[in-house]
Amino acid sequence: MMFNATRNIWGYNKTLNALVLGGVCISQSVKIPREPKQGEFDTIIQRLGENPNARVVILFANEDDIRRLLHAAKKANQTGHFIWVGSDSWGSKISPIVHQEEMAEGAVTILPKRQSVKGFDRYFISRTLENNRRNIWFAEFWENNFNCKLSRHAVKKGSGLKKCT
Repeated sequence: MMFNATRNIWGYNKTLNALVLGGVCISQSVKIPREPKQGEFDTIIQRLGENPNARVVILFANEDDIRRLLHAAKKANQTGHFIWVGSDSWGSKISPIVHQEEMAEGAVTILPKRQSVKGFDRYFISRTLENNRRNIWFAEFWENNFNCKLSRHAVKKGSGLKKCT
């Protein structure tokens, strides 16, 4: 099993506990560093290959780390060796496998069922800067969504940004 240091570790721990309680042998657990150094993924693939009977790799990692891990496996000529199980960060996304599709052949990825929460869209679009001061990220969302800056001082001439109104 592998997990990224920046991802929520809750899902990883729950999965690990369920597998162990179910009698599944975990050959090793590998933590992907927050800022992997050059060659880090090559080392991880080498470690995963130390036990040739352990072929299933469960990934709790972001898209970029998944892409880099698959690339390292490809460089190590491990096409078809590992069976990848990807968490929801992989799900239905194609970016981790672009130009290395053969590495992901046979992978199982998880995408939780999603559905709309009744009334949420109506509530969310009714939010404004005046009625949503509790949400500390709302101002940033507002600036990004409307391509403007709330602070007059943040608007630089020629930047293409305008002051939010």
